[in-house]
Amino acid sequence: MGHSVEMGTIHAGDYLRRFCSNLGMSNQEVKAAQEAVQKTEELDIRRSPISLAAAIIYIITQLSTDKKALKDISVVTQVAEGTIKNSYKDLYPNLSRIVPIWFASEEDIKKSFPAPILKG
Repeated sequence: MGHSVEMGTIHAGDYLRRFCSNLGMSNQEVKAAQEAVQKTEELDIRRSPISLAAAIIYIITQLSTDKKALKDISVVTQVAEGTIKNSYKDLYPNLSRIVPIWFASEEDIKKSFPAPILKG
C-alpha cells in the first residue's frame, strides 16, 4: 500500500561539483575542495551542507591564483555572504587540517588567512 521513501543524508560534497563548475574552477581546485569537504565531515561543524560547501569554495579559491569574489560565490551557491563568512569562521581553527597539503602549505594558509575578527 504505502511506500516509504528513504531520504539519505545530504552532504556538502553533494553540491560541490555543480558550484565549482558554475564558478569555472580548475580540476585541481575542485579536487582540493572535495578533499576539504571530506575532512570537514570528521569535525563537529554545525552548519548546513550548502553553507559548508560555499565556505570551502571560498577558502580554496583564496589559496588559488584564480581567486573568486565572495559575492560571486554567494550568487552561485545562493548562500548569503554573511553566512559564508560565519561558516568560514567556524572552519578557521581547522584550516591546516582541512586544506590538502598538496594544494597549500600551512604557511600559505596562514599568509592567506589571518585570524578572523570575531564580533561578540
